[in-house]
Amino acid sequence: MSKKPAGAHAAPPGKTVHPSKRSRGYYKSEVEREALRQGMTVEEYGVYKGSVGSAVKPVNSAGGLLAISLLISVIYAFCLVFFVIHWAQDGPQEALKNAIPLLLAGIFVPWSWVYFAREHKASKLRKARGITLIRPE
Repeated sequence: MSKKPAGAHAAPPGKTVHPSKRSRGYYKSEVEREALRQGMTVEEYGVYKGSVGSAVKPVNSAGGLLAISLLISVIYAFCLVFFVIHWAQDGPQEALKNAIPLLLAGIFVPWSWVYFAREHKASKLRKARGITLIRPE
């Protein structure tokens, strides 16, 4: 095995060039960079507002996240009602076949409300300081 020449691509094994990208997620580091660029704390910036990794323009204002959270909660409530009806009509053996997908879908309900709460708090903090948010493209 030949020795690699010294340079940018000759990092020794085990050494990472960008340790921050491995220690925390991409979107978390993007939020930190964008908040710093706009002179805000991460708490004032709120949730990620860019469109990287999204096929459509994100709706991540406090009002948009509230609407999404309400919609997800209502849809999940209907699914729970249908699950209970299915349980009552066909018995637990048949209904339990749908339990795992129902539980997996249920993860989105608290997740959406956490995002809404984080953005709502950030919006209030920005208003209190009189900061205007510049959305990244």
